[in-house]
Amino acid sequence: MINDLLNRMSRDMEIYHFRNEPEDSFIYRLCYSALGYWCLHTALNKLSGDSGTTKNNQTIILKDLLSRYIELFPSISDRFINNNNQQITFPLHIRNIYEETGYLLTDDNNRNQVANYRRSIPIGNAALFFGLPNITYSINGLGVFGKATTYIVSTKEFLIRDDLTYEEYFQSQFDPIDFYNRDIDINELEFFNPKLNNSPSQSWRKELQVDCTLARQSENGPFYRIMQTEDNILFAEEPVEPQKESFTSYEYRRLLFALKAHYGRPLKVYITQKDDEYSEIRLKGHLPNREYYYLLLLSWPVQNAFDKINFLIRTGLLQEVKTTLENIGLEINGGQTNA
Repeated sequence: MINDLLNRMSRDMEIYHFRNEPEDSFIYRLCYSALGYWCLHTALNKLSGDSGTTKNNQTIILKDLLSRYIELFPSISDRFINNNNQQITFPLHIRNIYEETGYLLTDDNNRNQVANYRRSIPIGNAALFFGLPNITYSINGLGVFGKATTYIVSTKEFLIRDDLTYEEYFQSQFDPIDFYNRDIDINELEFFNPKLNNSPSQSWRKELQVDCTLARQSENGPFYRIMQTEDNILFAEEPVEPQKESFTSYEYRRLLFALKAHYGRPLKVYITQKDDEYSEIRLKGHLPNREYYYLLLLSWPVQNAFDKINFLIRTGLLQEVKTTLENIGLEINGGQTNA
């Protein structure tokens, strides 16, 4: 019975094993994507004239379904636990991702409905579809894939990104006209050292090593852009708001990546081909939420549902991700792509 359930889930979502994939990994991926499907499906309901569903109802249904999956497959239970923030459960996490990426639209009554704009992003031989199409589709991670629609958007349009290269972005952030003297004791500051091979979070030092970088008075700020001249150290405000789970959170990471690329130490991304169908992406730091959420629509987080470092992706979607990450200054190592 259990094998029949897994086989049907696999066929319905077109999710298959990669070579030598452990059974727990495969079951986790099936359950992960199935929970995404049901999160969207609950918002299709129409009852007593009300479209969609309440957020609370979605969360309750997903919580119950997750409990059922864990009861059937106890070996995957730890895959859906957020060890970094116990308050953000997987049902809340998955609902938030769909709300932030435009899959779910919240109306004035705080009810969620599935987007019906028929918007899509062509990727390789398929298209990422925002919503639930009426025709045959497959699922990758949390993303629904089908045929391209007439309403096509580009990745940059979806990400709401400018057309600046990472170097142009760096130059725009370190225009001398924006900097001025400030009565700040530099001994109280930590400086981001973009030349280190560490992850960005482990690259803050008391010594200023480059002409342009980011500085902070504590881990929680305040933050400043720093420009060192022959005579002085100049400052520009760098507002970093308390980071939430919104689509545009953690944007300061884009500046850190641009700094590392500018100084010749770009953050590295490693890609390993699992077989002809699947590849694994391994990052050395966390992405801005725009790119992170986009990855969740194209791939599966590997270690658990909250993994922000390792992702399993169909090789046919890999070129899209490589281009997206290179645009913010990351260096890709390895990985073949199939168009």
